[in-house]
Order: sequence, then C-alpha cells, then structure tokens
Amino acid sequence: MTRLARQVVVVVYEARFPAAPTWEPGPLVLRHGQVHSTTEARGEYYSAKTARVLYGDATHPRRWHAPSHRIVGDAEITGVEALRVTGEPEARGLVAIHLRPRRETPIALLRTLAGRRDAPPADFDPQELVGDQAVIEPGSRPFTVSFVTPARQGLPRLYRQPRYWRWAPALQWLWALASRTSLADYPPDPKNLEPANNEIIRLSSDWHAVVLRDGMGVIGLRTDQGRDDPFFGYAELYLRSIYLDAVLLGMLQKQELTRLEERMAGALDSSLAATMAKLEREVSSFRHRLWAQHLTPHGIPNRLLSAYQRQHALRERFEQLLTEIGDFNRLTRDDENRHVNSAVVVFTLITVPAGIALALLQVLETDEPWLLTTVAVTCVALTALLLRTRSARTALRALRRRFTP
Repeated sequence: MTRLARQVVVVVYEARFPAAPTWEPGPLVLRHGQVHSTTEARGEYYSAKTARVLYGDATHPRRWHAPSHRIVGDAEITGVEALRVTGEPEARGLVAIHLRPRRETPIALLRTLAGRRDAPPADFDPQELVGDQAVIEPGSRPFTVSFVTPARQGLPRLYRQPRYWRWAPALQWLWALASRTSLADYPPDPKNLEPANNEIIRLSSDWHAVVLRDGMGVIGLRTDQGRDDPFFGYAELYLRSIYLDAVLLGMLQKQELTRLEERMAGALDSSLAATMAKLEREVSSFRHRLWAQHLTPHGIPNRLLSAYQRQHALRERFEQLLTEIGDFNRLTRDDENRHVNSAVVVFTLITVPAGIALALLQVLETDEPWLLTTVAVTCVALTALLLRTRSARTALRALRRRFTP
C-alpha cells in the first residue's frame, strides 16, 4: 500500500478523576511555525463559556497535560491530556491520548480500538499511560480522531472490488477512518456510497472531514510536502487543538446527558417531588455549564459539534429530557392538588357536623345530659354517613396512598 505522508490519531476515553491531576495545567501545547496552541490562544478563539468548560481558569483549572514522548509497540505516544468537568471527587471527564502509527496505516489501529473481530490487541494500555491521575471507565468505547495525508502517489484505494470502482479513494478513506472498519468488518452498500453534503465537513479545498458515531476521519486531498508543506502542518495543529476541543465538548455533553437520563429512569423508584426538584437543578446546571451549539464566531468548530450532536441525537435527547421533567412536574402538581383537596374534603365532613352540633347546643342553652348525649350521637352518626359517601371514600383513598409507603 502507498505510504502515507502524515498519520495522526487521537484516542479519547471516558474517565473518572479521584482528585485533580498533578500534570501541567492547561491543554497540550502544540507548535508549528509561529502558531502556539496555548490556553490563552485557544481561549481567545472560543467564547468565554466554552473556554471556561474546556480550560477552566488560573485558580480552577479543568485541563491538564503530560507532553511525554514514548514508543509503545507500533505507536508513538506524543502526549496525554485530561479534561475534568467539575472539581468534585470522582468527577467525570475525558482522557485524550495523542499518537502516531509508526508502520501500518491507522486503519489497523482504529479497528483494534473499536474492538473489531479478529483485530489484534492494542499495543498500549490507556490506564497505564495515565497512571493514578484518572480511572478509565471499564468497557467504554473510545472515540477516535484520525488524520491522514497522501504522499506523491495519492491515497490508495481501500475497496478494490469492481462494485466500488465509482467510489472515490478520498471518500473511501473518510468512511474507513470515521467508521473504523475494513471490508471484512462491514462491506458498504454500493448503492449508498456518496455521503450527503451535510455529512462531509469541507474544512477547506485541501482537507475534508466526516464525523460518525464513534470516530472522526480527516483526510488531505492533495500531496503532502512534509515539513515544507505550506498548510498541512498548521492543519494538524488545528485538528489536535481547537477542532479536537469542539468534539471533546460534545462528548462531555453526551456523558452528562446519559447520566441525567439514567437519573430520570430511576425517578419513579423514589420520592417523585424530591427527585424532580433535584433533577431540575441538575438540568439547569447542565444547560448553563455544558450545553451549547454555538462555540465561536469561527464556523468549523460549530459544524464539528453539530455533526457530533447529530450522530448521538443530543438535541433530541435533551428536548425529550426537558419534556419528561415537565410531565413529571405536572404529575407532581396534580398529586399535591389532589391530596390538598382530599384533606379539605375530609376535614369539612368531620368538622361541619361537629360545628352544627355545637351551634345547636349553644342555641338551646341547656345542660341536660340526655340532650347532650342525643346531639353527640346524632353528630357522630351524621359524620359516619357523610364519610360513607362516594366523595368521602375517594378522598380517604387518596390520603391513604399519600401516607402509605
């Protein structure tokens, strides 16, 4: 197979953080030419809200990095990053591992990371790379961002069967990188090879990207001139910094939405009113901290985030969550109103006969025992008759359910 000029892979894992990492605060600093991807430079690129989520501030950092270089098997690790959502113990977040395949094309590594059948085990253990800085969520499916550029011969065909002849090599690579599959894993349908216009993110005339459920594939469309290339070095820097950050924010949104959906599913197993009140506060916090669709005046990160949200139906899931909370709140209000009305009915049925009896005794102005007994018995009998009415029985059943665990 034709040798690729440039190969970059970033693997993102969900993780928990027992404490704040002790790595260097801030994102991984990348350099090419006169461009440095420092925290300050990225913060100016994004809105204040987005920058606060992705990087934190001087007193409350949210991002850390370890720029260690090492060779592990056929992969060259070029840096590790950690992104934590909050400062609480066991807070959720993400770990991003930057690497370069040394021999094979990224397809083999991506198949391994995706857990495809017959794929060899990975050369690196993410938990070993992060040490005690974070705990990688067991069984979590990593998200991958991969970027390749062609050498002089151009990108080779990955699908050589006649039925795929009309499928351009560039589109083959976009599909393979983003889906992390080979022909043996998933043979694409020849009748549906051309992606829709809104699926291909045309970053410029030199490179295109596609975002799928578990991967983002980026390819160069012209020959990469290596160190002397006027653009692809900057393109790699942009991809591993500001463009990656847009995807990381989408992953944080998915992570938190999934947690809220799990809380919602268990809401009926506990006190509805208390659970809904807490869920409302958490959803409000999620909306103010993490939820965003417009990150920057620069268009590409917004498009990357929209593509990720579309793949995971984040907007629809968030709207569904809000609808369900609204329905639960309506049910809670209806229950409370029903309980109050039931209590009022029972209180009225008990107190009205007693009030009539007291008023009657006051009018008669007597202290005859037989008369007092007659009025009391009549009052009790009238109360018993009233409590046997349909309205009274309905109110009593409602109160019984209210106070029965």
